[in-house]
Amino acid sequence: MGPLEPAERNPAQLRKTGLAITAVMLIGGILVTVAYRMKLSAEERDRRPHVVQRLTEVFFGRDQHNRAFSTDQLKGRVTFFTPLSLKEEERMGEVLSLMVDLSKKYAGNDNLRFVGFTVDGEQDGPGELKALLEKIGVGSDERWLFVQAEEESARGYIRHKVRVEFEETIKTKEGPVKRFRSPLVFIDENLHVLEPSFDLNEALAVQEDARQMLENDPARAEKHNAAAHVDDFKRTRERILEVLDYVLQGDLKEG
Repeated sequence: MGPLEPAERNPAQLRKTGLAITAVMLIGGILVTVAYRMKLSAEERDRRPHVVQRLTEVFFGRDQHNRAFSTDQLKGRVTFFTPLSLKEEERMGEVLSLMVDLSKKYAGNDNLRFVGFTVDGEQDGPGELKALLEKIGVGSDERWLFVQAEEESARGYIRHKVRVEFEETIKTKEGPVKRFRSPLVFIDENLHVLEPSFDLNEALAVQEDARQMLENDPARAEKHNAAAHVDDFKRTRERILEVLDYVLQGDLKEG
């Protein structure tokens, strides 16, 4: 199985993004890189995904067609899950692009589901969710389910049942700033939430931070092994495919 190719990007925009990350995260960028290395090191000891918990509490909402949705619909399916916020379209871009690539790669596999719960249910209704699906080219694919529910209920379910965070705080010169996170989470056919989850925005940030360090401070880059992280974005996409193989084969580890 070959690696998924990332979507075409504007080099100037990437550089702008990388510079912004370096500017606002003078220390945080290094810390993120170190945390990233620790996470990768832990995964190297056993590449199989592991079970976090099972979704025993049923979640209800309305999908993009304004039809009733419940997590029971995901039983017997392998699900790619991500939090949604339509006002954060740029932050969602990488994970949605990946999910679209996967849905095309496995176009004939009806065992897969591509699911998102909006965390802004008061603004993101079924019509808006349907428009987003049409915009990314999957409006007619019934495997995709973008769901609206009562806002606090959706946020609580994502945090406490799916156990993934959709918000993070970064340090800037002006003080702490909160921003949206758009992670990808695997849920297996038995409704087991799996680790690792994946944050493509984080992978891109680490990669750009490493490249900036190599360019601007070679000694510091050597100290922090920045060269090992210049392709983290591509490696993360490839790792997602590897985890999917394990999930499809049912090769998981407990806890």
